[in-house]
Amino acid sequence: MSQDYTIYVTMDEPYPVDEAAVQMAAWYALSVSQAEAPLALTVTLATTERVYELNRDYAGVDEPTDVLAFAAEEEAYAVEPGEPPYIGDVIIAYPVAEEQAAKANTPIIKELQLLTIHGTLHLLGYDHDTPDRQAEMWAFQSAAMDAVRSDAG
Repeated sequence: MSQDYTIYVTMDEPYPVDEAAVQMAAWYALSVSQAEAPLALTVTLATTERVYELNRDYAGVDEPTDVLAFAAEEEAYAVEPGEPPYIGDVIIAYPVAEEQAAKANTPIIKELQLLTIHGTLHLLGYDHDTPDRQAEMWAFQSAAMDAVRSDAG
């Protein structure tokens, strides 16, 4: 992992998560989409309630969701002098991810990695609101997950 990406992982609760695996997923999303380094972002593993409130208050959607992405307003900004430009926050509802992993019969870390990749791509401006944009985003998402699997395997 040679690109200069800084990926912070925070947790609302002491979830049993390999933070390096979450960081790796974000790194691959940045790498496959050729995000210009240096840059920084945060992935937060949060409670369902927190993600629900954020979804309601900031996205205007009054329902729970699995992942939210809050990008920097216009462009990345430096938090402190000498720090890399900060592109935003990915916030994952850990309990929702846990339920989705159980339904899909997949390990929770794989679900968290998929949601991390998805949220990171949103931070970079990718979306799935039209068929063409969805195809582009899904291609990057698939390539990043393939890279994660190759790295882990």
